Amino acid sequence: MEKLLTITVPTYNVEKYLRQCLDSFCIEGINDLLEVLIIDDGSTDSSSEIAEEYGKKYPEQFRHIRKKNGGHGSTINCGIAEASGKYFKVVDSDDWVDKDAMKELLECLQSSDSDVVYTNFYQVDDRTGKRKVEFEKPFPQVEYKKEYRFDEIKSNFFLKMHGYNIKTEILRTLPAIDEHCFYVDMEYVLFPVPWIDTVTFLDLFVYQYRVGLPNQSMNIQRMKRNSENYDRVLNRLLQYYEQCRGQISIEKKAYMEHVLGRMVASRMKIYLSQPYGKDSRNAMRAFDRRVAESYPAVYRAVENKAVLWLRRSGYRLYGLARLAYFWKERLS
Repeated sequence: MEKLLTITVPTYNVEKYLRQCLDSFCIEGINDLLEVLIIDDGSTDSSSEIAEEYGKKYPEQFRHIRKKNGGHGSTINCGIAEASGKYFKVVDSDDWVDKDAMKELLECLQSSDSDVVYTNFYQVDDRTGKRKVEFEKPFPQVEYKKEYRFDEIKSNFFLKMHGYNIKTEILRTLPAIDEHCFYVDMEYVLFPVPWIDTVTFLDLFVYQYRVGLPNQSMNIQRMKRNSENYDRVLNRLLQYYEQCRGQISIEKKAYMEHVLGRMVASRMKIYLSQPYGKDSRNAMRAFDRRVAESYPAVYRAVENKAVLWLRRSGYRLYGLARLAYFWKERLS
């Protein structure tokens, strides 16, 4: 039976959080609209048993799919292949959704045919439970429930994975997401851009994103350890941009450059997190030069002030920038 929305829940050794995640989808009156695919990526703890329990108890809504370990990207690829919903969303198994907001989202999706329906999200501190909003609005003067043409949104907005509700048929036309690799959420949000024509924004905080966990991929220490993975994703997306840029609108090209510029700035922060010395400074400068030579529009799209200061100084401010980075990390 076709559903309105498929939720894919990538699952790997999350027995501590999985019930909270799955319980958040147990909402009265939506069983015929919502499909939840629990993609078990070779868990070795009790996550598989928990997933199986929900699949048996709520067979019309939950489906437990076991697969060989392949990483976060592989679970998303599997979910896209197995989905029956018109729309598709990823909710990581250590996160959850707000039930009331999810119910309202489903009501809106019933009357929507936008390629993307975008909702907001809270960051929830794992220790304190305090909620924080990263972006109050997707862009200034947004009109909620209005269907926009992607190309008419003029601000430097950024559609993050947590807010995406995207047509499944679009995802099925795209390259597969990298497997056995971190940071693939950026592939998930950028690959569809050339095929997104319409977007509707809703004033709903659906996704509850747990932060403060030591194993989160965007933790800077883990980013440093997995810099090769970050480079793999960034290089693939830069090549994808290069392939697409002559075939897409100026607005979509500018959007991709904006997001890739953010990624370039994050890569520079990884360099700043590495041991102090000429090797790190030279590697950073060489990386920045490669971007400037091969992808000049992406190079110009970087807005991070620290990166801009470094460039203007010819990297003579490298030591100061590194010190400022560490103070910021310590105080945050």
